[in-house]
Amino acid sequence: MPIVAGIRLDRTETLQLAAMLTRAGSDHTSRLLLDAVTCGQDFVALTRDDREEMLAVLGHPPNELVPLRTALFTELNWLRGLSGGTPPRHRSPYVRLESG
Repeated sequence: MPIVAGIRLDRTETLQLAAMLTRAGSDHTSRLLLDAVTCGQDFVALTRDDREEMLAVLGHPPNELVPLRTALFTELNWLRGLSGGTPPRHRSPYVRLESG
């Protein structure tokens, strides 16, 4: 039972998500999930693109995949810096020091 974005999915849920991704043309991300099931991996390492592809196919998820959609949405918002509600007005002063 692999863990995807911090959510443990059983075999059926993993295969269902992989099928959704394949139908949407996200073969790479689907292959990650299928490899995890086939090889018995505990964790599935996802790139930002993988997360976005999963979120795209989970627009109206089955009930058992709602926690995964919630986790992916929260994580991507955090990565985008939007979890606080409003994006920062200016870049970090440390970024200016490094780029100058």
